[in-house]
Amino acid sequence: MRGLTAGWTSVPAVSGIDLDIAEGRLTALVGPNGSGKSTLLKTVYRALRPASGLLLLGEDDLWRLPRREVARTVGVLGQDQHGGFDFTAREAVALGRAPHLGPFGRLGPGDAATVAECLAATGCAELAERPVSTLSGGERQRVLLARALAQRPRLLVLDEPTNHLDPRHQFEVLELVRGKGITVIAALHSLDLAAYYADRVVVLHEGTVAAAGPPRELLTPELLRRVFGIEASLLTDPVDGRPRLLIRPSRIPSVQEANPS
Repeated sequence: MRGLTAGWTSVPAVSGIDLDIAEGRLTALVGPNGSGKSTLLKTVYRALRPASGLLLLGEDDLWRLPRREVARTVGVLGQDQHGGFDFTAREAVALGRAPHLGPFGRLGPGDAATVAECLAATGCAELAERPVSTLSGGERQRVLLARALAQRPRLLVLDEPTNHLDPRHQFEVLELVRGKGITVIAALHSLDLAAYYADRVVVLHEGTVAAAGPPRELLTPELLRRVFGIEASLLTDPVDGRPRLLIRPSRIPSVQEANPS
């Protein structure tokens, strides 16, 4: 991203963004509500044309590539994605193979195997024949992730991928995408999940990049207090050595306030 400015009105939601997203790594976008995370991601998967600046995928201008090539290259799990509700879960995931199909648009044995693999990887194999419209929010989220993975993208864009998921599936989804070896950029509300899973964290604040770097170095108490208005401590998980974030309210109530009786 080079000098990227974008928004839905004459007032940009993000302005002058300069970022490099590391290949094969998970980059987490974090920031308060309204900081521009979703707007920035929409420019990446071509739902919103930038007002100025460049988006380069390798040496290619992402907004100059043919749509079919972008569909083969960029997989998306968006906040407001609702496609495929009239299909079974298997059929919805099979839509992810569409950019790779030949002129007759028929799934081959290899495509069917990819669909089955992605359903299994996201824990959706038992949902394969159920209509998407009958699934819970969390089940639907995992099916849509399976569809994005079925594209076999070079770049996977995730906008709040843990929405509607219980804690177990939050961990499973992020563990899955982190272990695929593909480039992932994910907007996350949970700072602890960002600290635990991301190779690099980008903090957006009021439409600009406030800071970027490895979570262990970046998520300092000072930064979290200034941008998010919270008190927090970055700890090391005693089991696996990964960073974990302990978050507290900016004002801790007194014992009497906490126990008024």
